[in-house]
Amino acid sequence: MKRTAEDILFSKYIRLRDNYTCQRCGSEHESNSSGLHCSHYFGRSRKSVRWDNRNCVALCYGCHMVWGSKDREAYRQFMIDKLTQEGFDELLLDSNTIKRWKKDELKQLRRELRDKIKYLETDRCYELHTHERDDSTL
Repeated sequence: MKRTAEDILFSKYIRLRDNYTCQRCGSEHESNSSGLHCSHYFGRSRKSVRWDNRNCVALCYGCHMVWGSKDREAYRQFMIDKLTQEGFDELLLDSNTIKRWKKDELKQLRRELRDKIKYLETDRCYELHTHERDDSTL
């Protein structure tokens, strides 16, 4: 499946949100690493949850291969632990909803993703550094 501009932005957002850390094994990656993926629990063909942050986590290549095909039950349990059973059930329901994205909706999505990325790259970084300085003075 071809990656769209939305896919590229969303993947970057998920990897940033998860601090470039595999959510299964905990391995840390550089921001430009191709070894850390944006893993969709419900595949990208399900347009209703394709760009839903509840549906995705950052996984390294090896963990993506395991949870993506070999151990789906462990992935499901991880998602339930992360979202709660109620949250997972809502995601499942949403994943079975047909969604056709309009051009203006995709444009808005790209705008929102750029804003989220900017926040994670700048504001959150500032907050982390400010917090570190505060801790060092204690």
